Amino acid sequence: MRFFQHRWFLLAFTAIILLVGLTSKSWKIHQEYPYQFTYRNDVNQYYCYLPALFVYKDLSFKFKNDRLYWLTEDENWVALPKMTMGMSILYSPFFVIGHAIANVSDYPPDGYSLPYSYSIRIGTYLYVSIALYLLYLSLLRYFKPWISGVSIFLVFASTNLFYYSVGEAEMSHSYLFFLYSVIIYNTLKWNDKKKRKNLVWLSLAMGMCVLIRPTSLLFASLPVLYLFSTKENRFWISNNLKTIFSSLLVFFLPIFLQMLFWKTYGSGWVRWSYRNEGFFFDNPHILEFLFGYRNGWLLYTPIMIFALASVFVLPQKLKSMKYSIFIILPLAIYILSSWWCWWFGGSFGGRTMIEFYAILVFPLAAGIQFVAQINVVKYVFLFMFLGTTFYNVLGMHKKTNHELHWDSMSKEAFWFTFSKLKLKGEERNELETLYKQPDYENARKGLVEREMD
Repeated sequence: MRFFQHRWFLLAFTAIILLVGLTSKSWKIHQEYPYQFTYRNDVNQYYCYLPALFVYKDLSFKFKNDRLYWLTEDENWVALPKMTMGMSILYSPFFVIGHAIANVSDYPPDGYSLPYSYSIRIGTYLYVSIALYLLYLSLLRYFKPWISGVSIFLVFASTNLFYYSVGEAEMSHSYLFFLYSVIIYNTLKWNDKKKRKNLVWLSLAMGMCVLIRPTSLLFASLPVLYLFSTKENRFWISNNLKTIFSSLLVFFLPIFLQMLFWKTYGSGWVRWSYRNEGFFFDNPHILEFLFGYRNGWLLYTPIMIFALASVFVLPQKLKSMKYSIFIILPLAIYILSSWWCWWFGGSFGGRTMIEFYAILVFPLAAGIQFVAQINVVKYVFLFMFLGTTFYNVLGMHKKTNHELHWDSMSKEAFWFTFSKLKLKGEERNELETLYKQPDYENARKGLVEREMD
């Protein structure tokens, strides 16, 4: 098999598995919440369509349950899930496996017993593994195998993709990372071979991304730029309009399923299920979103500063990707930092940026290639990468050991907790006094935040 011929990917993947195993006791994977951690908070809302369909057999969500589903009412007082069904579609193959096991075992077939949790968690690992492999194959087109392997390792080990793949793994971020990887791989394949199947796969993945998170539509600029980047591509498009049209239908298919659900069980084809939550584009929190102590993306994932700087050394052959990064990243940061809850609630770092690592791994690889050519500098960066990996694992340790608050970190709390590897009882009590809780009420209205006691 070709898979086993990619020694550098196998080395990188083995290193990832070893890192996860060796550090798992430090950051308490599944020790605090056991397997039921899978179904907490947002994940339970993404997941609710599957128990409704297979267990309660009632997609109108009028059944009685104690699972605390977030149902929001429309203008006609019809209550339906706040979240769309995109994540449930991705969970579904593994849910079916868990459901089958539960039905032939002593576990209750209720959608929440052990077989479901284990099966869906294995699915998460599979999605992330496929994403890393597809990105490795994509990187190989432009970089040496060792650079591609090291880049794959770092994009996992030195970022919060690590935490959202094996900690709060069923959140949407690692799944979107997978879908973005599918889009990139098939965009590059289509650009080379012009095969229709690649256009169909990237269209389906793009449609799923938009269904899960509508702001993902920004990522469509990548395949669009490639589609129109050369005369050869434009000529192919003009002679294959039926294929383009069918690909657009494939893109719309997942979105149509959600709209059909809203029309069937709700009051119309389109629904804003977030009610009084929204964007304040006249008041973006860009600096806080990037560098703030309360889950700032680059503060908690500093290796991405290196990746962003390395956009300027991307090979000429990746010109379309460079342009798409210049379009996607600024717009994504502006839009996401304009969301009323710009810190995105319970979070380890800027979790909404994780999916974009699928494209940022390319400038990361370009930066590694650049510094590797400079004798003294390459050793400095080697220690830097080891440092970012250690910092990331330490952050995960502090997050799961309640030494890094999910939404109330302050400057004082940040430096206090990171000045020590492990806090003692008295130090934990002192840390509690340094947190500053966000003012959710004012933020929801787009008003200037006041610090809460």
